[in-house]
Amino acid sequence: MNILKKPFFEEAIEACRYFWEAGWGENHAGNLTYLLSDEQVQEIKEDEDVKKTAPTQIAMTFEAKELIGKYFLVTRAGAFFRTIHKHPEKDLGIVKVNKGSVDVIWGFENGTMKPTSEFPAHLLCHQARLKKNPENRLVMHCHPTHTIAMTFAHEIDEEKFTRTMWSLNSECVLVFPEGLGMLPWMVCGEGEIGPETARKMEKYRIVIWPYHGLFASGTSFEDTIGLIETVEKNAQVYMLNGGNINNGLTEDQVEKLARAFGLWNV
Repeated sequence: MNILKKPFFEEAIEACRYFWEAGWGENHAGNLTYLLSDEQVQEIKEDEDVKKTAPTQIAMTFEAKELIGKYFLVTRAGAFFRTIHKHPEKDLGIVKVNKGSVDVIWGFENGTMKPTSEFPAHLLCHQARLKKNPENRLVMHCHPTHTIAMTFAHEIDEEKFTRTMWSLNSECVLVFPEGLGMLPWMVCGEGEIGPETARKMEKYRIVIWPYHGLFASGTSFEDTIGLIETVEKNAQVYMLNGGNINNGLTEDQVEKLARAFGLWNV
């Protein structure tokens, strides 16, 4: 089977296209990392293109020791979600994490390009989420329009932001019962934003970057995209009401929902 016909490749390419069509991945915004299973790694190693390509080594400026030996599908720095489907060999790569470096074993136009600049944040988030859920596979970053708009209109407070979201729709507490993580504004890319996002992901599957976008994690593309869609839809509801929420679910009603579905042990 051609490497690009493998289901996880097709899902990644489709997700990128979907994010662009939704307006969440403009220009070179957005990136993703997908943790390959042992079975998928073996399939990749047997691919003829991988066998004949000498790995390119890239130094890492951060430590992700618990991911050493793991393989990830990664979007490249500067990739356009709009056109990834046209040249995935250029805009996607498979990397193996080593101590102090990563090996590019496929893609990124034969190793001449690099993973997304937010790769450190991604790996640190994977490391954090795997401690919480060993089945976690995916970390995605994108720019959902109404979620960003809501960070301008709503107080930048993690608990208050979550409570507002829960009040907007019965589905919210069911989809993210743990709440939403939120950072203060920080410089994106490499730097302290990666470790800070990972710390939040020890508890939350979504971390909002005010005035920028969000990071989301999950066990599959369906799981992760569904999580983002739920946050974005209800941020849209909030903004359509101009932030003037006079009605909505009360805290007691949210609690009843969570208890009814066995999500809160309170």
